[in-house]
Amino acid sequence: MNNEQLKKIFEKNGHKFTKQRQIIFNALNNANSKHLTPEELFSIVHQENKQVGIATVYRTLNIFEELGIVNKQEFTDSVNTYELIGQNDEHHDHLICTNCGKIVEEKILENDELAEILRDKYDFDLDYYSLRIYGICSDCQNEIRSKNENAK
Repeated sequence: MNNEQLKKIFEKNGHKFTKQRQIIFNALNNANSKHLTPEELFSIVHQENKQVGIATVYRTLNIFEELGIVNKQEFTDSVNTYELIGQNDEHHDHLICTNCGKIVEEKILENDELAEILRDKYDFDLDYYSLRIYGICSDCQNEIRSKNENAK
């Protein structure tokens, strides 16, 4: 999605497409599918425009979510993160490290494969699914092993 398409979505839904909203969108777009917290996003956009406040970031994210521009995810510690919809058009699942908070996006299940299982076993038609797997990433496992070995 580019700025012109975004502007049309805003106007169609009775919202103004301001310079601040454009800056916030561009920051999300440049995040390369990374999930950003409002605070991380604020830090990025505030460098470009000191007049963009944290409240503007929160309000804009709420509007973006309402208009289907971003996905809001709550992975750990009740902290919301946001990613642009359509930035990674292929469905992906999330592996979340409970130690460091790292999020890895990976396609664990094929939609067709899961849909077939659900249809055959439960007579259930799949529209959409979201899979979050919590555990400890390899970096944290290595760090824990290293600490345990040094403690011996």
